[in-house]
Amino acid sequence: MKFFTLFLSVVCLLLTAEIWCAAGQEKTAPAGGFYLSVAPAAVFPFSVETTSPGLAPAETKVEGGWEIGAGLGYRRRDFRMEGEATYGRHEASDIRFAGGGGDLSGHYTLWGATVNVFYDFPTGVRLRPYVGVGAGVVRFEARDIRLANFPPTEGLCNLFTYRLMAGFSWMLSDAWRLTAGYRFAGMNGPEFETGGALLSGEPFYMHAFSAGIQYHF
Repeated sequence: MKFFTLFLSVVCLLLTAEIWCAAGQEKTAPAGGFYLSVAPAAVFPFSVETTSPGLAPAETKVEGGWEIGAGLGYRRRDFRMEGEATYGRHEASDIRFAGGGGDLSGHYTLWGATVNVFYDFPTGVRLRPYVGVGAGVVRFEARDIRLANFPPTEGLCNLFTYRLMAGFSWMLSDAWRLTAGYRFAGMNGPEFETGGALLSGEPFYMHAFSAGIQYHF
């Protein structure tokens, strides 16, 4: 929450400075058109809780990782709709369960495809805040997650995901824009397998900050 508050404060300061410096110099852009986007993101640490009929409930903690997204979108005045593909990798950190736990090796990989809708707030200057929502499917895989003296956890599942996004874009020219933003993503529970036992996961959530670039045709 502190990071999000700081992020919003920076956006407000930049917007105020831009309006002050560009007083009377309104920036305009074409009413619509297609664009391409690329945006790497830093993902904060998160956790995945699992239960099993034969095992104690467990919480697996995952280190902060990274993702990269690429999208094709269409802008119509202040609204944008885009399809985005993402890839990410997240290292397993440790696990805790009744009577035990310890450090883990292995990692999770994530392939995703979402449809996102954005609204860019008109400001009359090059800096424009935005908000957005998205939904899609994530292919989430556990890759050889190991705790010493225990069988590995493996699994591949397709999960529904939704997103809430906010940030700002900086218009370099009619064609190029820089973007920076915050993303909250929720996913339904994954299912994995360890030593022949099925692990059912609870819904989990990820927070990320991204910075990227757009090219508008």
